[in-house]
Order: sequence, then structure tokens, then C-alpha cells
Amino acid sequence: MKRTLHCAVLALSVSLLAGCGFHLRGLSTPLGPLSFTSLSLENTGSLDEALRLALQRDGRLTLLNSQAQATLRVVDEESRKDILTINRGGKVNEYLLIYRVNATVQRLTDDAPEAMSVVVRRELTYSDAAVLGKEREEALLWADMRRDAAEQLVRRLSYLPAAKPAKPAHASPQP
Repeated sequence: MKRTLHCAVLALSVSLLAGCGFHLRGLSTPLGPLSFTSLSLENTGSLDEALRLALQRDGRLTLLNSQAQATLRVVDEESRKDILTINRGGKVNEYLLIYRVNATVQRLTDDAPEAMSVVVRRELTYSDAAVLGKEREEALLWADMRRDAAEQLVRRLSYLPAAKPAKPAHASPQP
């Protein structure tokens, strides 16, 4: 009886999860077609490894060093650690970690690059009793924030406006 009830509850929970559209996070179908098939990376700094992994996982783009149809350039990268809360004794309880990336995408057919900006925030609790552990946790949070920012940049490539067709060089103005 107990085993039957357990199986029924398990089957009910699986059907509820399937009915609400739940699926495991991981490789999913790409968002949409891109207006370019090859990309080169410039000035990516500490975001380089995370960007390369995100682009490999996405699978829609070929990563080239030169002669690419588009160039992703990291213009600015900022890491900030602000105090979020303090206790009555004036000691820090929580920090707010903020990672901001400003990037541009320049396609061969565009006159000006398209700007993109990503901001990732995480909260970090702090304790004087566990300084070494909190330092390690902070390092892991920064690495996770870089991965998250890279994945957001790759997703935003799908939402770039369509490329304008290149104008022929011999076109003359019409009266």
C-alpha cells in the first residue's frame, strides 16, 4: 500500500512538472537565427574564457580570429563591491557584488557598432569568523557572475536588429 501511494505521488508530480512546461536547464534550442555566422572577439579581458565557452555551447557561431562577419568588443568591464547591510555594532553583514560589462558588436555591413550592456548582481554574506571561506565564496561568485554575463551577451546577439543591406558603390542619387 505504501509503495503504491509513493508511486502514485511520484507519477502525479512528474505529470504536474511536465504539464507546466518545466524542463531541465542545459542545452536548449537556440533562440533564433543570427544575421552573421562567424564572430571574432576583441579586448575581452577576464571575460574571454567565459565568452568562448558560452559561444561553443550555443553552437550557432564559428569563432574566428580574423575575417569574421562580426566582431564582439568589450569596451568596459567594472567590478564593484558595495556594503549592503551593517549590524548595530557597525560591522558589515552583507556585501553587494556588481559586475557590469559594456560591449559592442560591429558587423561588416553596419556603419556603427551596436552597443550592449549587462549588469549582474549577487549578495555576499560576511562573517569575521570565516574570513578564508568567505574569500573563496567571493571568488566563486565573481567567476559565476562572469559566466552569467557572457551567457547574457551571447543571448543578446539574437536580439540585434537585422543587418542593413550593403549599398552598392556605383549607386547614384535619384532626383
